[in-house]
Order: sequence, then C-alpha cells, then structure tokens
Amino acid sequence: MPTLELKIERLERLVGKELNIKDLEYDLQWISLDLEDVNEEEQTIKVEYNPNRPDFSSPEGIARALKGYYELETGVPEYEMNSSGITLNVSSEVKKVRPYIVAGVVREVFLDEDEVATLMNIQEHLHWAVGRDRKKVAIGVHDLDKIEQPFLYTAVKPDSVSFIPLHGDGYPMNLEEILLLHDKGIEYAHILEGKEVYPIIFDKKDQVLSFPPVINGVITTVTEKTENLFLDLTGTDFDAINLALNILSTTLADMGAKIETVNVNYEERDDIITPNLEPRKWELSIDYINDYIGLNLTPDEMIKCFEKVRMNAKKSKKKGMLDIWVPAFRGDIMHPVDFTEECAIGYNYLNLPKTIREGGIGEYHPVQEFSNTIRKIMIGAGYLEVLNFILTNKTRHYDFMNQEKVESELVQIKNPVSKEYNTTRTTILHKLMETIAYNRSEEKPIRIFEVGDIIQLDASEETGAKRRIHLAAATYHENADFTEIRSTIDFIMTALGYKKDFEIVPNDNPTYLNGRYGDIMINDTKIGEIGEIHPEILNRFKLEFPVSALEINLETFL
Repeated sequence: MPTLELKIERLERLVGKELNIKDLEYDLQWISLDLEDVNEEEQTIKVEYNPNRPDFSSPEGIARALKGYYELETGVPEYEMNSSGITLNVSSEVKKVRPYIVAGVVREVFLDEDEVATLMNIQEHLHWAVGRDRKKVAIGVHDLDKIEQPFLYTAVKPDSVSFIPLHGDGYPMNLEEILLLHDKGIEYAHILEGKEVYPIIFDKKDQVLSFPPVINGVITTVTEKTENLFLDLTGTDFDAINLALNILSTTLADMGAKIETVNVNYEERDDIITPNLEPRKWELSIDYINDYIGLNLTPDEMIKCFEKVRMNAKKSKKKGMLDIWVPAFRGDIMHPVDFTEECAIGYNYLNLPKTIREGGIGEYHPVQEFSNTIRKIMIGAGYLEVLNFILTNKTRHYDFMNQEKVESELVQIKNPVSKEYNTTRTTILHKLMETIAYNRSEEKPIRIFEVGDIIQLDASEETGAKRRIHLAAATYHENADFTEIRSTIDFIMTALGYKKDFEIVPNDNPTYLNGRYGDIMINDTKIGEIGEIHPEILNRFKLEFPVSALEINLETFL
C-alpha cells in the first residue's frame, strides 16, 4: 500500500493546533491510517493509507480529516472558486484513443520546498492509485503564463506533429519518435499500442502543451518562478479523471492557492465546467446504519458523526432517512454500507459496544485448517513453503512437462494481459519447477513445497469450474532421487495416520523417469503421483541437477 511521511510541524500548521506525536500515533489509526514508522527525534510519522483513499496522498488531505476528528472544522470543506474564463475545446477525434479530459486553473501558487515535494508526490500517487499507471488517468501540470487560450484537445497522426518534449535532448521530435527514443515514451508506449492517432493538447498558437499520457512539452515547464498553473487530466474513465482533478485542486487550495474553473467544450457531448466540487447527495436509512454498527443513534447524533468525517448530513423529508452529502474528493463511497463505516469512525470505534452477535465468532474453514496442518508437516520435513499464482502459461504447464494439452478441458483467459498467464493451473508441480529454475544458483539442496488451489472444469458446478486443494513438493540437488522423495511421502502419511493405508504402485508417466515413478494410492484410489523428473524436462527448465517430486490431491483426506 502507498505510504506518506508526515512532518509534525507542518501537520500542526495545517490542522491549526499543537500536536503531540504520541497522541498522533493513536489518533491517526482512527481515521483509517496505518502506522509504518515513528521517528520522535526528527518528529516525523510515516503512515500507510488504503489505495481507495487517494485524498490521503498528501499531508493536506490527512490534515483535513484530522480537523474533523478533533472537531476543529466539521462538515464538507468549502472552497471558493471563480471562473478563469479559459476554454478547452475537445475534438471528437479523441474518442478513438483517449476520450475524456478535464482541466483546472490554480493561481497564486507560492510553494515552499515541502509543498513542491507534495505536489510531485501526489501526482505520482494519483497516477498509481486512480490512474492505473497513466492508463486510466494521466496528469499534466503547466505554467499557465507561458501559453494562450483557447486550448484544443485532439488526436493526430503519429508523424504529423513535432515538439520539444520535457526531459528530452532539446530538439523537436514527432510523436512516433518520442515513443521510440524518449525515456517516458518508451515507458508508456504500450498505452498507445495499436492506435492510429495519438492525443495531443495545443494552445491558441498551436504550441504543444502535452502529449498525454506520455510527456509535456518543454514550453510549459514549471519552475520556481511559476505562479499560475494549468492542470489537464486525460483518460479513459470520466469519473476517475474528475476525482483526480478534485483531489489535486483541493490539495493546492489547502496550500493557499486559488482554484479557478475551465470551460470544457466537447463536440459530441454536453459542455462541462471543471473542477466541479459539488458534493454528491445520498439518502440513507437511519435504521440501516444503526443495525450495521449495533447502535441506536438519534438522527442528530448520527448527523454529528458524519460531520466529523467531513460530510454534511440532515434529516430527510422521508421519515427515518438521512440526506448525506459526500465531498467531491472522496471516491471511495460507492454503496450504502460505506456510510456505516464513516458513521462508526465519526462515533469513534472505541466507543462502540463490545458485543458479539449470534454466530459472529469465526473459525478456519476445514480445508484451510487441514492445509495448515500439511504446512506444519512439510516444514517439519525440512521443506520451505513457496507461493505461486493460480494463473499460468499453457506451454510450461503442459509442453514443458511432457503432458498432453486438450484445449477444450482448459480454462481459457480471454485477451490475457500477458502470454505468461493465459490459463489456470490444473497441477502445481510445474510451478515448483519454475521456482527452482529461478533460484537454481542458490545454495543446494533446495527443498520446496506449495499447498494451493488448482482449477478443473466441471459442468455440474454453477461457475463451470471447481477448485481443488493440492500439495506439491520437490527437492533439487546433486543426489536427489526417488528414495528421498519416498521418505517424504512416508513422513506425510505417518503424520496423518495413513501409513498402513497407502501404497506406491509403479506406472508410466511422461513427466517422470521410467522405473522411477509410481501412483500414490489409498484404498485402490489414486490420490497423487511421485517420482524422479525426466531429464528432458530438466533441460527445458535449464536445471543441471536431478529433481524428485510428488503431488497429492489433499481433498481425499477431507
């Protein structure tokens, strides 16, 4: 999860009261932050916040919440906004590549060193948490005084426009060249892969402000002399770019800057004015909230709780209901149940009655409990646990392991992001072979195991597939052989109380050496396989020493 370092002195200035670092350690946890580190000597606290709270990506956002917690300032924060008179026109061409844009103006930006660092940090966090590394949202920050409106957001052929990109070598490059030669172009070229046109933002003089989501033009470089900013946010999700703009602009406003709106004129949809900081209205049942958190709050008491978490609330015209307004910088409120958490935070978790509802005591699922037992047995046998993805690669799963691949019997991943993960595993052993291959230079012997899920197609299941829990183990070193892995299965069966009930029946399996493989049987039912891995497979995984391995279906024992 993302982290943020808070300087107590700066936080005091933002909150408007003296803060004790010991008290702050305690209080921050009750506004949904986790403590990462506390440095009393330097008077700093490092906190971790949930990705669904990108408004906590700056000290200003956290100070905003603390003001409510301390009841210094409650309700939805109010921000004065004037019109900048600036127009941003949006061409219909951008629908083909990156259809949405919003913008804002921030004036009288006089930032100290810490605030400049915050501005850079919040962009990075928003690109990650909201923007999915610029694919969904990309942010551009420009020196407004170096450009002239109206601005135009359009899409052009890759070789039709040239400009000097920021952090380049100082000479003009067309868009195609930027993707091939510029560091940022190389990093983000995949977002525009396969597109016939690329997005671009011009000013009145046809100067290039930005080539989103890749790089800005050098013409709008922000320096220490910059006083007025133009913000552009482009993306594929209209709600996401609005949220990111609202967080960025309110953070700058909390630093003392002034927010101004921009008229964004789309060719094929309604014109809009951004940023739009109008709170979103919800209507909630008072009984619904009380029932969830086990309280019997009156409407007035509940309203106070919501105001402490920086929301507005009042009694609805409908009996038993509350009207609640959520600030525009909060993107995590998506369902009525989210308000129950906010009410509990405002009430303070410590004040909640310590009760346990009937049937409210949890326990491990029998499968998980048995899996944990197997893990302890394997650790006792001298093996190290590894964890691998359920998603896997068909070639390594089947071809590398000398197993026949029947496409109709596999779970197929539609449009996989990577060819590395185009199906789900039906066994675990090949993943252990991969793990050994990645660590083959480590000290020997390598003895590893995994207890995990495999997926099998099953038409009788509602989902068309079923999960099964398997154990796989492998040992890799100069003297690894059948005897060693046989002693491991003996140890497992003895620990489980099945020593007299199982047997190894010799058989043939192309994954293993002939004569050094057997089916693991209990009461004439095959539950697994054991043996020495075939040399052809060792060569495919580039392993120089032998591997002996086993795999068992653990659900046999449940």
